[in-house]
Amino acid sequence: MKTIKTLNIRFEVWTDFKNRVRLALKEGKSSNVQKGTLVFSSVTEYQKFMSEQKLAILAAIINKKPASIYQLAQFVERDFANVQRDCIALEAMGFIELKDSGDTKKSKTPKLAFNYTRIEIHMPQVTYSHELAEAA
Repeated sequence: MKTIKTLNIRFEVWTDFKNRVRLALKEGKSSNVQKGTLVFSSVTEYQKFMSEQKLAILAAIINKKPASIYQLAQFVERDFANVQRDCIALEAMGFIELKDSGDTKKSKTPKLAFNYTRIEIHMPQVTYSHELAEAA
């Protein structure tokens, strides 16, 4: 049986998150954000950020393990510049890491920031998930 690792997406108002982190730092405690969890300030922010193209990039990274962004662009059949821009955005939000490949071209290898094959989005009354292992 295959174990599915999950990346959790949660929502918290920015001021509440900031106050919770500030209080945790003041008390010398953890901010209580679990490993494998990304926090967005609103559902709208997540919806504006996450596109079908970005989900396809994540699925290709999981399933095809590209050696470079160029190879990733070939896997998802998109223009290199657009895939590179999406990869930079995914890295900035904590979904992936772009590692130096060590070649003379200074190319970057996209890797997951966490070991996950599913993204679960937790809202107050609803949980929605994207199964990445089956998307590509």
